Amino acid sequence: MRQEPCLSPRISSVVFDLGGVLITPITTLLDEIAEWHGITMVEMLGVLMGPREISSGDHPWHRCERGELPTASLQHEVGPFAERAGLNLRGDEYERLLCGDFELHDEMIDRISRLRSEGYAIALLTNSFKEFRDHLERRIDFDLFDVVVDSSEVGCRKPEPEIYELTTWRLGGDPSSILYIDDFLANVEGGRRAGWSTIHLTNVADALADLDRALTADS
Repeated sequence: MRQEPCLSPRISSVVFDLGGVLITPITTLLDEIAEWHGITMVEMLGVLMGPREISSGDHPWHRCERGELPTASLQHEVGPFAERAGLNLRGDEYERLLCGDFELHDEMIDRISRLRSEGYAIALLTNSFKEFRDHLERRIDFDLFDVVVDSSEVGCRKPEPEIYELTTWRLGGDPSSILYIDDFLANVEGGRRAGWSTIHLTNVADALADLDRALTADS
């Protein structure tokens, strides 16, 4: 069920997640891989990416997001997690998951340009991998953002409190002035705990409408 946005007044900064918000979600590829094994996307997500609600852990995906492990090690390191789930992996799951296939959500990118022209500070807050940065910057103009916080560069990941605190500090240190959009509920809840206003994206059109309502109410 879609949740209503959690909003507060005096918004001066808007923070965007990357996957699922600015680009197509990784769950599209997870669906495909889950079909290989006859399980659900949620079950496959738990095996390959670890639990989303855990703020810190030893799952290899989490370690890659914190910059502690190269992506080339993922397939080997995930073995014990797959075994505990009773899953016999093919060996090319991460090759498919990390293929780099995605489409831009152009309407979100356009809205960022408008927000900047209207005087809002814009940040990108993403759980990502060191090896992907060049690929992302070839597709997305990172000059759109006043602040970029990449988990693999800063050594902490959503929903760990430290990454929200760092983003708040880089934006000027006032959590009540920040509005955040993310498609993973655990990450949204992390933003709420940090004192941010939040929008849980379930589809782009509704999120953009929520964003417009939030900023109109704040004006």
